[in-house]
Amino acid sequence: MPFGIPGWKWRLGRFGYTTENELEYEKVRADAKALLEKATKGDAWRSPCGTLHIPLVVEGSIVGELWEDIELKDLDIGAYWYGKWGIKVQLVKDGRVVGFIWLSPSSQ
Repeated sequence: MPFGIPGWKWRLGRFGYTTENELEYEKVRADAKALLEKATKGDAWRSPCGTLHIPLVVEGSIVGELWEDIELKDLDIGAYWYGKWGIKVQLVKDGRVVGFIWLSPSSQ
């Protein structure tokens, strides 16, 4: 990741841009689980197309979102991907992705 993580950089590979380092899934999972334990549900709202959005809030900041009204303790951590500004981790319930949580690059 070019912003905030020492040792990370984008490079041009054979099939496009790649990163030089790979994150350890267990560390990402542990960090996401710890953040999820501190989170509370914010005020739910519906988009114009009818999709439910429930923000996940930690210390007044939105750190993720749910698309179904599910208890936070019932969620599991799924796959992740990273980009310029952080790591986006899927929140899973019964094998379905029902939301996501963001991890900052500095936490890795």
